[in-house]
Amino acid sequence: MFFSSRPGRLARVFLILLLSIPSLVLAQSAPNPTVRDTVFDIQQRFLEQFSTEALQSMTPDQVLANLSAEERHILGTDFVRFTVNVPVVVSVIRDPWPVAQFWLADLGFEKTDLKARIRHETEWEVWQATFPAGEVGLGVNGIIDGDSNGSIESYAIAVAPVNADDELVISDLYHPSFGLDTVALERPAWADEESRYFIELPDQLVGQQSVQLLRTRRNDGQLIHFANVTSYPSTAKPDQVVLTLGDDPATSAVVQWRTGRTENAGKVVFQEKSRFTGFEAGDDYLSASSEGPVVIDSPREDILAEYDTLDDYPGGLLELRPEPGNDPVVNRHIVPLRDLKPATTYVYAVGNGEDGGWSAPREFTTDPADPEAFSFIYMGDVQHGFEEWEPLVRRAYEYTPNARFIVMTGDMVNRGPERDDWDAFFHASEGVYSEQPLVPVLGNHEYNGQEPTLYLDQFMLPENGPRGMEERLYSFRYGDAFFAIIDGSLKGEEELAKQAAWLDQQLAQADATWKFVAIHQPIYGSRPTQDEPELRQAFLPILDRHGVDLMLQGHTHAYLRTQPMKGGEVVPEGEGTVYLVANSGTKFYEVGGFQEKYGVEPAVMIADLATYQVIDIDGGELRYRAYDVDGAVVDAFTLEKTPVDEEEPVDPEPEPEPEPPASGGGSGGGGWGPGLLLAGALLLWRRRPRRRGVSGACHYHSPEKYWV
Repeated sequence: MFFSSRPGRLARVFLILLLSIPSLVLAQSAPNPTVRDTVFDIQQRFLEQFSTEALQSMTPDQVLANLSAEERHILGTDFVRFTVNVPVVVSVIRDPWPVAQFWLADLGFEKTDLKARIRHETEWEVWQATFPAGEVGLGVNGIIDGDSNGSIESYAIAVAPVNADDELVISDLYHPSFGLDTVALERPAWADEESRYFIELPDQLVGQQSVQLLRTRRNDGQLIHFANVTSYPSTAKPDQVVLTLGDDPATSAVVQWRTGRTENAGKVVFQEKSRFTGFEAGDDYLSASSEGPVVIDSPREDILAEYDTLDDYPGGLLELRPEPGNDPVVNRHIVPLRDLKPATTYVYAVGNGEDGGWSAPREFTTDPADPEAFSFIYMGDVQHGFEEWEPLVRRAYEYTPNARFIVMTGDMVNRGPERDDWDAFFHASEGVYSEQPLVPVLGNHEYNGQEPTLYLDQFMLPENGPRGMEERLYSFRYGDAFFAIIDGSLKGEEELAKQAAWLDQQLAQADATWKFVAIHQPIYGSRPTQDEPELRQAFLPILDRHGVDLMLQGHTHAYLRTQPMKGGEVVPEGEGTVYLVANSGTKFYEVGGFQEKYGVEPAVMIADLATYQVIDIDGGELRYRAYDVDGAVVDAFTLEKTPVDEEEPVDPEPEPEPEPPASGGGSGGGGWGPGLLLAGALLLWRRRPRRRGVSGACHYHSPEKYWV
């Protein structure tokens, strides 16, 4: 740890806090507009004024040429302000690689021969300028990003009196989160990053006062590549059509799709395939409509809800612009279909209820009322490399046409709050999830440091999870299999306890032959440097107690299959859980260290391989196969067990002969003994209904023309 690695570090940090107190107490309020307000206004103007191509190719000189004199002044002098009581020399210690901050020349700074180094950084240069007593104002770290050879790390500041005999006092520091310190070796360069401290300094800077900025605000002035851009913007025509499972897969399904902001109506027309003749005038078909679109906009308002102003937000401005600049607002239409017939294939289309506004017809099949054989697909992380992932997901879809759904165990995208990533994901899988419903699992990249708002807005999922965790956790039964989805990113003690209690209850009530649990972060993982002991502690006893057959996982970006495990040990087949990790994208981690971490050997571990998995359920047999993009089988196994419906009732142990009551009192014999109570309970349990009904209704549509 940082504190323990150097004696006296804790005391020095405490001194830093004491030194910073005056700056917090005397911090002045920001004028209007602030730098952040100004940058946001400029960004908005640029989005309206320039095309996407122009914004992507804009140079620093072009940015500056499009700023007003007032905007240039604010960006060049108002990022950090403080008052000095005597004339001072201000030193700006900066990374030499990025383009020099434009305001250095404006304020008369000159480059010196002095050099300094901050931990983890290369040698930095020092620029100096003289300021009279009064207010000193310096500018933003940069107007361009690191990817375009712009500013990456925030500059550091040292201040000394021109006259060495003067006693320097710095006051009125803005922003309040900035700090004051002394320039010295092993002292932090920034107020929010203790691990980035000075490791080399010229003698003349040692002992000067340091004005500490926030490293998290180093991109506050970014005006090039400040907006994400989607390669697949929305239009009035429906796209990104995705099915998810309804409350009961035998009688319900949910359809969701995207349109541009102008399309507010959302309608689904559908019919049994055996009766389908087309969605033309005079044909009988069913229809259902949305209650209104879900507007997918920036979560900026949600992020800023707890802050009074934009300037109070401690994170970077780029975090507040996750929406694509070229398609910032879209509509998501979500329509649940209810009262469907079990074991029935339906043809459907989505649109706005008007001629020419429909998608191409697609199909889906409901679950039979009584268990039958079925297949499903399981895939791990995609995260990025969607063009490379597309052949894999399409092969899975085309070579497993009867798969009833696809379980994706999280990290479907790299940047969950940013819609351009989702646009690429949906584009690569276009036509797949519209026929094979998506069963998504939340991964850490769906969060990506924020609430998974975009994930939750895009999908309607069963709401049978614990209160406050609905749709993050959910369960469903399909055929003779039970599935529970849990969230490995909710790792707080109370969160894990709540998840564990719910999972325990769900599995206890599951009267299915086969039991599956899906999570992103693995209970047993394939990467030697990653482990999730808190998840193992919370969930392992429950998985063992209820005989979960397969644990479907992701996160560690390499293929893994364990031997059957129970209580942390290998057990005979059929007596434990098989833990799987799969990866379907182009990001790979090393494998190894399994024996050292867990004390047992895995069955299979494969590095640098993207796969999809097909799982067939047929009565008491489970067949598992893992395929690569060329269709080669890279792993396979079979499990067998007696189906629940064929299990023999457990005979209760015979009751011992009742002993005569003790003399002097006690109750007599008779009544229901424990054995008979157990037998009665088993009988009632075997007779309970296996599915719950779903309310709601769909209606035959009047013979109007809705199809072109």
